[in-house]
Amino acid sequence: MKNNTSSFICSLIFLAVVGFVMSPTSTKNRVLKSVETLFNLKEGSLLRAFNSVESNSENGTSESKGYHSSEAKEYFKEICLESESGKVYSSTIKWDRDVKIFVHGYCPQYMMTELDDIVSDLNELIDPIDVKIVSNKSEANHYLYLGSAKGFEQAYPIIKEYNLVNASGYFEMHKTKGYCFVDMIKTGNDTEAQRSILREEITQSLGLCNDSWKYKNSVFYQGWGTVTEYSDLDKEIIQMLYNE
Repeated sequence: MKNNTSSFICSLIFLAVVGFVMSPTSTKNRVLKSVETLFNLKEGSLLRAFNSVESNSENGTSESKGYHSSEAKEYFKEICLESESGKVYSSTIKWDRDVKIFVHGYCPQYMMTELDDIVSDLNELIDPIDVKIVSNKSEANHYLYLGSAKGFEQAYPIIKEYNLVNASGYFEMHKTKGYCFVDMIKTGNDTEAQRSILREEITQSLGLCNDSWKYKNSVFYQGWGTVTEYSDLDKEIIQMLYNE
């Protein structure tokens, strides 16, 4: 009986591990975050450890790190060294400290869930810094407003009104602060578009500032889209910016 019980428990553990490995990235992130909370572990520690193991497993050796296709290099230059206004930068712009996001305005649960997924995805990709959501504005260095353009302007007078006239989403990067906005009025009941805009603006506010017409499955696609997952190329250029 004892052997049968042990075999049954081992089978359950095996199935749980397989289920975890085969689950979507967002599910893995939530499970690891829950375990961190349960055992009072440092936020992001399990996630980074798992990503390190997964990365080594995929790459075989660390020697492959730093190799990128010409496609990725060209996309990186377009997204990270150019701006939507046409300005060309001589060097990249990125955060050198943890990004602490305070979100306010009209915050339906589906947007907060999407924000959690975006933060988890970014922390999975980025090594040197952590991206986190904070509940107190005084702790934040990144401010996300969901609502109307007028409400965003009133909350942050540093934002110029003319930049929001035709914008469904917007971001600005300053030396030690960032600002993001999703217009929940213009986008109406299109929840998928709202989630897509949120992912794009948050990601661009990390230094991936430009849009492009090249890839419709990219969060940086310039045309109207409803992309709510990073493409493989998106992931690659995010890692190129922060991990190399």
